[in-house]
Amino acid sequence: MKKNQDRKNAEKTFLQDRGRITNKEMAKKLGVHPATIARWKKTDEWDVKLIQTISDINDSDTTEEEDSFNTDMRHLNLLNERIEARLQKKELLSSEILELSQAKLNIISCIEILNDQLKYSDIRKIQLRENQEFD
Repeated sequence: MKKNQDRKNAEKTFLQDRGRITNKEMAKKLGVHPATIARWKKTDEWDVKLIQTISDINDSDTTEEEDSFNTDMRHLNLLNERIEARLQKKELLSSEILELSQAKLNIISCIEILNDQLKYSDIRKIQLRENQEFD
């Protein structure tokens, strides 16, 4: 019974911390092995639940395009926060630092693309409004 409760508490902690807590940290809190946390995380699909939790926080007034943009930005911010949490570890291999820095660069590129798409979309909306006014 305790293990089942530990599993629920671990998932709740993971979701509340937005995925920034490491398996090792959580395992230490609960007194279980980090591999147990990793197994729970994979089996119960915590990452999927985390993304769904973040996606559920929507503004109902936004258009589908703006909503999609906001969801993408939330996901990118979440990934960025998880990278930042990993960078706070005291001991990182140079290969881990390289991978994390490349991931941050990819996130920056994605944000630039999303901003360009939104800008282009806004320009199109203005042009459509102007065309409708002249019709």
